[in-house]
Amino acid sequence: MAFRHILLGTLMDLPTHGYDMIKKCFSDFTPADPKMNEGRLYSTLKALDKEGLVERSVRRQEDVPDQKVVSITSRGTEEFYRWLESDQDEEGHAKFDFFTQYPFLTKVNFFKFLPEERIKEKLLEQLHISGMRLDRFYQAQEEMVHKKVDGYRIRILQYGIEVEKIRSAWLRDTLAEIGEDE
Repeated sequence: MAFRHILLGTLMDLPTHGYDMIKKCFSDFTPADPKMNEGRLYSTLKALDKEGLVERSVRRQEDVPDQKVVSITSRGTEEFYRWLESDQDEEGHAKFDFFTQYPFLTKVNFFKFLPEERIKEKLLEQLHISGMRLDRFYQAQEEMVHKKVDGYRIRILQYGIEVEKIRSAWLRDTLAEIGEDE
């Protein structure tokens, strides 16, 4: 993932200050307070500033500390569009990217070492988690539609819903193969 380009894209919407950028970058897809290494954020912003892709200014405020605001430059806008229109970062580097997107599969790889009853329990736990995720995804989709969020962001969430449906179906099929009725 091109983190620097995500930051530039966020600044295309509007100038903002440091940590708020992370919340805006992923607000529709992560918790309200996403876990982000602030060092990575600020070192990337520093590099973008050094390359002339962003600029920093101070926003004076009454009764609160001044804010350091980051804005995209025309050169940054050009770089962002170059990246957006290129094929860079469109193909994953993992041999089987689905494997890294669902860490539970690492354990499934070694299920032969577990008793069948424990395998069933673990699969049922994952099916429950998948159901809860689907519920959250549908709720988020309703909220996004209600807030009139950009249609492409909604389509991303719909992609996630379809992936989660496939995950649930796979879990049900795997349970059926070992003789577990839900």
